[in-house]
Amino acid sequence: MFSKLFVQRLLNVIPHNKTYFSPINGLIIRHSHQPFCYEGLIQEPSICIVLNGERYIQLGDQAYQFDHQHYMFCPVNVPMRGEIKVATPQNPFLVVSMKIDISMIQKILLEQTALLTFKSEKREGFGRWKLDENLAQAFERLLLLHENLNDVPFLAPLIQQEIYYRLLTGEQGEKLRQMVSVDSNTYKISQATDYLRQHFCEPIMIDTLATFCGMSISGFHQHFKKLTTMSPLQYQKSLRLMEAKRLISQEHYSASQAAFRVGYESASQFSREYKRMFGCCPKDEIKRS
Repeated sequence: MFSKLFVQRLLNVIPHNKTYFSPINGLIIRHSHQPFCYEGLIQEPSICIVLNGERYIQLGDQAYQFDHQHYMFCPVNVPMRGEIKVATPQNPFLVVSMKIDISMIQKILLEQTALLTFKSEKREGFGRWKLDENLAQAFERLLLLHENLNDVPFLAPLIQQEIYYRLLTGEQGEKLRQMVSVDSNTYKISQATDYLRQHFCEPIMIDTLATFCGMSISGFHQHFKKLTTMSPLQYQKSLRLMEAKRLISQEHYSASQAAFRVGYESASQFSREYKRMFGCCPKDEIKRS
């Protein structure tokens, strides 16, 4: 989908082997010329496209493989892990992520009223979607603005509007419309994920969370899992364990200190769930750090 010439032009103007926060609003580019894994990432509502190489995503119990022919559409905050298995200086891994701008989508819908027709929400929330040529070309033009950053303030918003228009008229259009509608299940679950991110160390009552979203308990469970691939308790557990891993590896907490800091009352339960998620015990993590 993306030509070698385009990839090379982009590589000529972006930093290598780092995460680059572009001057284009909401745009992040990650480059690496060696394999790597990442854990503890909270993916915000965004569109992500692998420009070169492949990456593997683990989201709850679901696994996805992404290459340059597919894009990732993420309508709510989700904790995820990933792996890039192949990357070299001659054939680096390159991915772009664009955070979804709700206000820009609302502006387009107000101007293009024909796009306002709401349908029933699709079964899928997060997922792997075919990248069509029009969307790919719009992203190419947006990314190549890095060749002349003086063009960014004027041209970038125009191209981003085109990207949202392409998405609104494509297979994920309904999900974008639901994201800006306060009565939609997508919007309500996004409020729940925001709440859980801010309060993941605290005990949660599912009925309280469902009431907060204005949903029945069964409906809340159903739609939460549809959009995040996890139950609310699994989601909270992922947040806790990812934060614990960060505390251990970056801030040199002991296993018990990290466990209690993120809300576990049992160190043995913490150790079991940590190993189940990351494949090693917290003590092994401490030795590596």
